[in-house]
Amino acid sequence: MNTKNIAWSAGIGCEGGPVIVANLADFSRWYGSEPYDASQATELHHWSPFAAELPEIWRPAGPSGHQYLASADPSAAREALMSVVLELWPGTTIDRSVATWRAIRPDGRILNAALAPDSEYDRAIRSLGEEALHGFQGDAMGYLWSAAPGVVHVSVDEQRDFLVLSQVEFANDETDALGAHRHALEADWRSAAPGQRYRITAGPVVAAWSPNSIRDLSAPISAADATPSLPGQLLDMATGASGALLWLKPGMYESALDYHAEASWGVAWCRLQRVGE
Repeated sequence: MNTKNIAWSAGIGCEGGPVIVANLADFSRWYGSEPYDASQATELHHWSPFAAELPEIWRPAGPSGHQYLASADPSAAREALMSVVLELWPGTTIDRSVATWRAIRPDGRILNAALAPDSEYDRAIRSLGEEALHGFQGDAMGYLWSAAPGVVHVSVDEQRDFLVLSQVEFANDETDALGAHRHALEADWRSAAPGQRYRITAGPVVAAWSPNSIRDLSAPISAADATPSLPGQLLDMATGASGALLWLKPGMYESALDYHAEASWGVAWCRLQRVGE
């Protein structure tokens, strides 16, 4: 693969959290980190430096760390937990003024308690490793690739049959950074283990920092804005240029993830390659 065969390439801003790739029809139902209504919560999520001191029923994950308790009524479960804390540590004050409640013990230690998941983004990243498929809003589906805070370069080839997401982890200078991205584009994708499979249904695809919501777009977009002759354009969303509208040949795509480092640069990348109809 020669970088001269790249039809479109640009960087999108990511402030931490994965990139989502989704058919435009599916992304039109993606609301990212927009808060859920409390009725959509299915768990009580709490964390504190004194989890080990709580009754065992309240710490399914063990004596430390974040605790998630499945409940038919997470709001009631949170109230019950506050009552337990008040009983165990008289003089505790409860702050219910924001979405995440805080129980502040007399010694100053704090227990935080929230309803979970609190957004579609929260649900999507709960057990995310390097990549995953995520279903949402009924039959909508997206592909997620974990990225560090920084810029992710999005590149589409002339044949419109692959997409590369690449992120330089370190580079001595701009020349090294360009060389790192070039390596990601030219690497043999067949040398990496096959990953997830995602179907591009009609051509128009959005790649975006996943906390973004479709409602964060600075201007409306439609399928007519992405065609074989218009392979890509940047989208201003919750933050400027944190998404891209692309056109890819419909079909089944397979992911391949890899990482490579030289003395002066290191780059991680995800390639989504069309492998069939």
